[in-house]
Amino acid sequence: MLRATFEGQNRWVYVVLTAVLLATVLVYAASLAFGFIWDDPLWFGHALGKAWWQTLLPNADFQFYRPLTMLYFWLFRRADGTFAIEAAHGFQLGFHLLNVAMAFAIGRRLGLGRGVAVATAALFAFYPIAYQAVAWAAPQQPLTAVWQNAAWLGYFWARPLPPHTPPRQSRWGLVGSLFFFVLALTTQESSVTVAVVPLFYELLLRRSWTGGRLSAMPAENGYHRDTEAQSSKRNPFAFFASFADWVRPYAWTLVYPLLAVGYGLVWLAVPRKAGITGAFFDGRNLAYVLQGFAFPLFGRPQRYAPDAVWSEWVVAAVALAGLLALLALAVWRGRGRVALFGLAWALAAVLPMLVGLSFAYVALAARLLYAPALGVCLLWACALWPRTGERRWVQVGSVLAIGLILLQSVWLLRQFEAVWRQGTDHLRTAVAVLDAGGDGRYLFLNFPDRYAPIRPPYPVGYWGLTLAPVVVELADFQRVWTGGRSESLSQAMPWLDQAERENGDYRVDMRGVIIQPDELAALAADVDGVYVSRYGADGRWQLSYAGRLEPGTAVGCPFAPIGADICLHEAQVVETAEGMEVTLVWSTAVPLPPHLTIFAHLGQPGQPPIAQADGDTWRGALPLANWPPDTLIVEQRTLPLPAQEGLTLQVGVYNWVDGQRVGEVEVSR
Repeated sequence: MLRATFEGQNRWVYVVLTAVLLATVLVYAASLAFGFIWDDPLWFGHALGKAWWQTLLPNADFQFYRPLTMLYFWLFRRADGTFAIEAAHGFQLGFHLLNVAMAFAIGRRLGLGRGVAVATAALFAFYPIAYQAVAWAAPQQPLTAVWQNAAWLGYFWARPLPPHTPPRQSRWGLVGSLFFFVLALTTQESSVTVAVVPLFYELLLRRSWTGGRLSAMPAENGYHRDTEAQSSKRNPFAFFASFADWVRPYAWTLVYPLLAVGYGLVWLAVPRKAGITGAFFDGRNLAYVLQGFAFPLFGRPQRYAPDAVWSEWVVAAVALAGLLALLALAVWRGRGRVALFGLAWALAAVLPMLVGLSFAYVALAARLLYAPALGVCLLWACALWPRTGERRWVQVGSVLAIGLILLQSVWLLRQFEAVWRQGTDHLRTAVAVLDAGGDGRYLFLNFPDRYAPIRPPYPVGYWGLTLAPVVVELADFQRVWTGGRSESLSQAMPWLDQAERENGDYRVDMRGVIIQPDELAALAADVDGVYVSRYGADGRWQLSYAGRLEPGTAVGCPFAPIGADICLHEAQVVETAEGMEVTLVWSTAVPLPPHLTIFAHLGQPGQPPIAQADGDTWRGALPLANWPPDTLIVEQRTLPLPAQEGLTLQVGVYNWVDGQRVGEVEVSR
């Protein structure tokens, strides 16, 4: 029997479903402020300067042919060339909420009780590996899933499970199902492989099982084997009539693959940018996918130590054993066919990952596991939710197991949020810096390209964030975000904060090629300001203004000479909520010897400093030996705000090898 054995008619289930939706909003609320990340300026930029109908045409500069995706991006553009990215994030979360609600509806249409259906929806709502797909505005997986789920609901409504009879308007349900499936195809071509879902539905759920195999005729049609045999003796063409009757329930299911093949041929024929898709098979892809199928077995909120990460073959073996155990448990609880249907659906959804993409791409793309997530969650809910008549301790233990999975999932989602917030806040600060600078040109040092936790939450794949890849200039984020027209340049000096990064929480790849201090001074001559991403021992990052070179030649020494060759032209102190910002303007008439550096000490004269900011200029990036002569070097240092009064600020230069001071001066606060 296909009816769930743990029906539960309690209307409070709908209250629980509403609570799940509200909790989902709370979990993902922070993503509404994430803005643009990754290569968003390139993706959204394809919709600029086009009429709506032009977005539906092939684009030779785009990796895929996704006309509805391009039209969707076009809807968020503004007249000034920017995009309403906050609204795009809101829609992304809205699509996920729709999918959660449809997960419940699909469970009910498959004959599951309310309890199992709401458990499926909850597992899907907090499926931890879905974070990238929902929190990032560009992925099309949530929208594609909306179209797919609407298509399957239409099909299930028109072809209900026995003993229900199809509604009189069932043909409209099938037409609507095909319409939504076409929308899914034109949003993302990966929908091609799920065209078999209606066929799985007919094979696994509508057909009756006899002797361990599918019977020849649908049970609801009322045919019997003996009737067929007698009829075939009287009529030599009865076999063909019987075959036609056998095929008739599958007639509509064949339309979906035909549409998929047709769109696939169009997709292959139109001009596209090459280099992403192809014919691949990598065993690591299989391990990556299987950990998404058996996600509670592998997700570790406490994270994996670098030397304790499971190998791919162990992940695959454990996952396969876990899936077999789940199927057996679902069969024991009378939901075996629905569980098998969910697994078959999930396998069809991940087929493009297994054969069409390289592991180098898949490892970065947790969003791809959004497509099979609902099928996976159907399997887990069918296996774990208790049935009527089980012992009370078994029922309590089963519900508790689902509760622990949900708790683990929410914990992992919050950790993903912390990782993403770290980088997105940093990128938002860079955009604000560019906006504040007007139409100037700015140099960014050590800005993160991508980063990942040193202790990953899952054993296979890359679980960090590609924040601002080098193929996109930081100023491009500004253009599509705020409409500014600054220019940016990114370079790397990895020895800055190297110890802090190595001992911190993240493995960071930085933008740009590595430059030396003597090259920095030459680059700085052509920019209006230098900014440095600093990495603290506490794991926090901060984008700090470093300084600039003033055009023209330094004349005289109006404030204070430091030794024989160094002049401090100006010193300003501004107290902010973050601390004391000390701006210093230096110059030298001759190249300086090595080993000289600057100190800024806050304290009582003759006493050890209470706070200090020592080191080379520009937050440690520009040693004094690389100062260009006869040029004003503007720099900024930050000290914490003092708690006591009567402290003075001493600024000077010393030799860091022997500790000898070249000179110093007191600066007014």
